[in-house]
Amino acid sequence: MAERRMFAERVVCSDKFLELSNDAKLLYFYLGVVAKDKGVVINAKSWAFLLTNSDDAIQELITNKYLIAIENGNYQIVHWYENNGVGETAKARNNYSYRKWRESVISRDGKCVECGRTDNLVAHHIKSFAEYPELRLDLNNGVTLCQLCHAKLHGLEKKDG
Repeated sequence: MAERRMFAERVVCSDKFLELSNDAKLLYFYLGVVAKDKGVVINAKSWAFLLTNSDDAIQELITNKYLIAIENGNYQIVHWYENNGVGETAKARNNYSYRKWRESVISRDGKCVECGRTDNLVAHHIKSFAEYPELRLDLNNGVTLCQLCHAKLHGLEKKDG
């Protein structure tokens, strides 16, 4: 079991997650820390009773698709790979088809469509990569930006300018 555990902001800051009971949220974080490889939790009921005095939080996590029951009374955290940075998105961005899409977008535009720079170019999805998986490889859903304009677009520029 690894010593470090992460939680994806997209998962734990979503409206759906924040609408869970405090008991369910607390249990989710504890289970995320104690889970074994692939997000398997072998003692979820013990943690639930220790933290909340019932197993209602487990049922709430299952109902809301944050936890699934697997064999032998064990559970698996649904967003395990996403939380730990190896989710489907990471896999989808690291394949031949995606690399060819990125190269084609940059080759087509040749420069940043915002500022005209020709160095440090990236391909940006107009419609979100995560929210529109069917458009991930559509050339019409891509534009070329320099890293600075891309960071500005996503609100990632440094506060000190």
